[in-house]
Amino acid sequence: MNRVKSSASFLLYLLCISAFFASLNQNIYSPIIPIIRDSFQVSITMVNLSVSIFIFITAIMQIVFGSIIDFKGARTILIPSIILTIIASIGCAITSNFTVFLICRILQAVGTAAIPLIAATTIGTVFQGEQRGSAMGTYQTMLSIAPAVAPVLGGFIGEKYNYPGVFWLLVAVSVILFITNWLYFPEDRIGSKKELSGKTLISHYASIFKSKVGSSILILSFFAFFLYFSFIVYLPILLTDYYQLSIQVVGLLYLPMAISLIIGSMTFKTIQSKISQKKLFITGNIVLALSVILFAVIHSNTLIGVTVALILHGISIGILTPLFATMIANEFEHNRGSAMGMFNFIRYMGMAVGPIVSGLLLAHFKPTVVFAIFGGFFIFLSFGMLIRISKTSIKIVPKQENLK
Repeated sequence: MNRVKSSASFLLYLLCISAFFASLNQNIYSPIIPIIRDSFQVSITMVNLSVSIFIFITAIMQIVFGSIIDFKGARTILIPSIILTIIASIGCAITSNFTVFLICRILQAVGTAAIPLIAATTIGTVFQGEQRGSAMGTYQTMLSIAPAVAPVLGGFIGEKYNYPGVFWLLVAVSVILFITNWLYFPEDRIGSKKELSGKTLISHYASIFKSKVGSSILILSFFAFFLYFSFIVYLPILLTDYYQLSIQVVGLLYLPMAISLIIGSMTFKTIQSKISQKKLFITGNIVLALSVILFAVIHSNTLIGVTVALILHGISIGILTPLFATMIANEFEHNRGSAMGMFNFIRYMGMAVGPIVSGLLLAHFKPTVVFAIFGGFFIFLSFGMLIRISKTSIKIVPKQENLK
């Protein structure tokens, strides 16, 4: 097949659709967990293990792929990753052995882990200035849609065609993405491909943490997603134990946060060219912290108040994620892949640690106290990081023509 030269706008949507598919791989799995358990006749603990391993592998591979992208190029990783995803998805669809299924699911995680990272890194390379922020907003919007759409799609296909139907769908989509990316994804343009050694890898990542802007964004990203997932895991407990709601209704109450994430990302895309990064930074972090404090105060009083807190929290996360990604992309022009990989890795670690720490605290203290402390801490942390960043010059890349 001959490659075709693509415009920047077409490449953006190809990247966004590819990243959407990667998120689909993770989120489409949740509604078919009971089917997986019954089909393979294993415990729910083993099925949950397949979920945890997928997330853990995805997190680790962000660091691995980040440096390879910087040293060898994005296309070098993208095409083999999609091929691996196709093979692993076929394995998941045809096997009747849970151990083989688990191994294929791990390989699927390795394959899909590269795609969102490559998308964000390539956007940072192709787009500049205000256009970079707008492109990051579009990218994050697509990623936000996947968690809302994927469970519905997974449940529908799983009910009609069992779990193999879900994975055959992923195979079909992967093949389409492989052909499209093979034709349209640009060739790597690494001037002099450097040797990737342990020493250069350590110095590569050390430079990210030495940057005040970079390390501050990483710290805030960790705690932002720490709070987000603390919300997610506590919400069903609150709604079922305190408000005595059914599981079906509990599922519906996740929609406000999912939709508000999309609204937040679209809002960032619209206003990022009109409002300075500093103002967006302050506003987004304050709204996030206040949403946590609001939840702490009213969570046991009114469902409407809980819904408002969730919407505010979702909007703030929807704004902050592309903002942080844009700031990271601006700050690290020469090792952008590694920086974006570390950014994604830190976010995943926040997702993993948040439920554990909040669960331990909620076992000993009242939710009002725990979430009030979380919100107050995040306010002080945000202003501390703002002061730290303000002592340096945040890089705003000037607007220039996109690559054609």
